[in-house]
Amino acid sequence: MTRRPNGHAVKPNERERLQRQTVIDALLLRALSGELTIPEAATLAEAWRAERVVEEKTRRRLGDTTRALTRHRAAADAEIRQLEDRIAELTDSHDQERAA
Repeated sequence: MTRRPNGHAVKPNERERLQRQTVIDALLLRALSGELTIPEAATLAEAWRAERVVEEKTRRRLGDTTRALTRHRAAADAEIRQLEDRIAELTDSHDQERAA
């Protein structure tokens, strides 16, 4: 089992991504040296497309997460404002009772 420097195991999707990146890097080096074969070019294209799919999914999920955080933050701010208003009302009411 492959482990990261922190001692945790590498997740399967992370392992697949690292493998794709290794393949892409190796095939790009072959392409730059003019030694890339047609089957290798097909493998390079397939690995590149797989990376693009993962990137798009990640981008969508990050967008969803950002929108959810924005909604939750707005709801929390509204709740805080309501509680602050209620505290102010109770404080004013208490102060008026003490004055009377």
